[in-house]
Amino acid sequence: MLCNGSVLPPNIHPTGLTVSVSAPGKVILHGDHSVVYGKLALTASLGLRSRMRLIEISAPNLVIFQLPILDFTLTYDLEKLREYLLIPMLPLTHNANEFNWEYPEMIHHDAILDIVDSFISYTSGTAPLNVHQKMALSSVFFLIAGILGSVNIELNSFLMTCETDLFIGAGTGSSASFVVSLAAALLQFVKMKTGGQGNISKEEYKACFLDAGSDKNFSKRELDMICKWAFCAEKIVHGTPSGVDNTTCTYGGIVEFRKGLAPKLLEMLRPLKILLINTKVSRETRKLVSKVAALHHQYPDLTNNILNAMEDVAFIALQHITSLCTWTGTTEGLVNDQIRNSYEELGRLASINHSLLSALGVSHLRLDEVIHILAENGLQGKLTGAGGGGYATCLVSPYVNPSVLEKAMLDLDARGFQAVLTEVGGNGVMIE
Repeated sequence: MLCNGSVLPPNIHPTGLTVSVSAPGKVILHGDHSVVYGKLALTASLGLRSRMRLIEISAPNLVIFQLPILDFTLTYDLEKLREYLLIPMLPLTHNANEFNWEYPEMIHHDAILDIVDSFISYTSGTAPLNVHQKMALSSVFFLIAGILGSVNIELNSFLMTCETDLFIGAGTGSSASFVVSLAAALLQFVKMKTGGQGNISKEEYKACFLDAGSDKNFSKRELDMICKWAFCAEKIVHGTPSGVDNTTCTYGGIVEFRKGLAPKLLEMLRPLKILLINTKVSRETRKLVSKVAALHHQYPDLTNNILNAMEDVAFIALQHITSLCTWTGTTEGLVNDQIRNSYEELGRLASINHSLLSALGVSHLRLDEVIHILAENGLQGKLTGAGGGGYATCLVSPYVNPSVLEKAMLDLDARGFQAVLTEVGGNGVMIE
C-alpha cells in the first residue's frame, strides 16, 4: 500500500528497540570518472549526512518504510516479507555451507535481486513508483534479505525511516550514504537483538560471533562488512560502481582510492572547508558513465591521455592534501607559507581537472557558469561526481578574505545557484 506522508498511522506507537545511525555524503576531490578506469581518486566525507532509524512498533504484523525525501510512506505485511525475503538463502550463495552475513561477496546478486523485484511487484499492486523510489525499495529489501536472512533473530513489526541533508542525483553520494546507513542500521539492530552473545547464525549457515566491545562505535570488522554490503546495494543504483562512494561514506575522512586495491585512509588533524554549489540540474550517473565509456571505445588513445592527465592531477593533489591533513593549525613562518602554497596549488589543480572533465564531455553550461563566477571572485573549483549538472566544489583556504567568500556566495545565489559552506573529512558512519 502506498501513501504519502511521514507520520505513523493512528494507534501505532514505538516499542522495543530503537536504532539510530548516520552516514555522511561524499565529494570526489579528484578522480571523477577516471576512477572507473583504475586511476587514482581522492574523495572526502561531507558534513552533510543521512540519518536512518529502525524502531520496533506496537502494530501487529506490520513493516513501515518512510523516506520523506522521496515523498512516500510504504507499509507491508510482515509475514509476506518473511515468506519472500527471509527464506533460506543457501541456493543463492556460493559455497553455501561457508556462508554467513560476513560474506556478501558470496551471494548470487542477481538471484536475490530477482526475488526482491518479485516481492515489490507482488506487494505494490498498482501503486506508481518512480525510478528513485524503486531503487530505494530494492536496496532496502536486498539488504534485509542479505543481512537478516542468515541470522537467528525474531523479527517483530518495525518502522524504518531515513532523512537526509543530501539531494538525490547531484554527485554528493546520496545513494551511498543511504545504503551505508541502512546496512549499518541493520547490523546494529542484529547486535542489539542478540545481545552480542554466542553464535548468531541460523543452523543452516556458517557460525558467526559478534565483536565484543562498545555499542557506541562500529569496530573495523563491522565497518568492513557495512562497506561490502553497501557496495552490493550500490550495484542496484549504479550498475558497475567503482566502490569509492560506499568506501568514503563508511570510513569518512579523506580516502585515497584505486579500484581493485584496499582504500587508504588519510587521518586529518583539522577539517577542511569547502563551498558546495548546487546547480539544481539533475543528471543520471549511469548515463554519464556510459557516455565516457562510449568516447573511450571510439577514441581509446585520446581518452586514455585525458584519463592519465587526470591521474597526474590527482597524484599532485594528494601530496598537497597530505600536508593539509597533518597541519595542526600553526600559522607562523615557513609552515604558514607551505600551507598557503598547498591551498593555492589545489585551486589551480581543481581548475585543470574541471577542464579535463569538460574534455570528456561531462560538464554542463550551468557548471561552467559556476566556475566562471568563482573565477570572477578569485576562487577556483570543479564539478564533482558524474557531472552533467549536480554540484561543483571549491576548497576554501583559511587565507581567503571572508568578504570575498561572502560576495561569491551572493553572486552564485543571484544567478540561481545554492551555495553551502561545509566541512570535508569528518566522521564516517556512526551510531547516534
